[in-house]
Amino acid sequence: MSKNNKINDAGYEVPDNKIVLIPHDDIPVERLPNLISSLKNEKTRDWFSKEFYRCLPLTIGNQYGFIIKSEYSFTAMWDGGIGTDATKFSFDMPVEETRNFFPAIKSHFGHGIITIDAAFSIRTPPGINIMTINPPNYVIPNVTVMTGVVEADNLRYTFTFNLKLQDPNVAVHFPAGSPLAAFIPIPRYFADSFDILLGSDYFSEEIIKNEKEAAKLFGDNREKLKEEKPNQPWDKLYMKGLDIYGDKFLDHQRP
Repeated sequence: MSKNNKINDAGYEVPDNKIVLIPHDDIPVERLPNLISSLKNEKTRDWFSKEFYRCLPLTIGNQYGFIIKSEYSFTAMWDGGIGTDATKFSFDMPVEETRNFFPAIKSHFGHGIITIDAAFSIRTPPGINIMTINPPNYVIPNVTVMTGVVEADNLRYTFTFNLKLQDPNVAVHFPAGSPLAAFIPIPRYFADSFDILLGSDYFSEEIIKNEKEAAKLFGDNREKLKEEKPNQPWDKLYMKGLDIYGDKFLDHQRP
């Protein structure tokens, strides 16, 4: 058993609400922003029209998590096979030059999966996992970012991000600096602890009736606005943190 102190031992914990990056020895620290960045305050998307920004859930969703990028451009195509050689890569520079850039990109699992080997380790506070996700509201044609959950507070090594090419024989180009994948921190066991139940199994008939009436009034109000203001059929209630009766939300998140 190691007797050396390590991250998240008592007295060496990652601070709350922080994520620590430990670059590999061969990557200069000043190049890390080329590889990872926060989406905090990144409200916009190039393909959004103004109507999207009237949707508070989408605007907030745009700003969740951290994105992984590449320092160089590349193209990938899968021939439909299950072997690692079924995915071919081409680069916008000589292959030997890609060794001077990060991250490493390869076919590790086969099945049309692109594996991105980050050039750093990610460490989280005790009890916090990392969940890999698609870059929020970024569209990568023909690509699904695979979901993985990693104990980044415990793992003393890097982990990979994996992108599944959906359709064979379709070339997908990834420009340098564009989002490839993303991750969000989540408390361990948090999502696992939830179950689905019917409201009527827990709340009284009166409470359920109140909720149904509020939902109906909200819907009726939306339909009325569509008729009265066809070019502006939104009420901004959710944006303002109000229910249909004008009651304020107990805790309202704004972008």
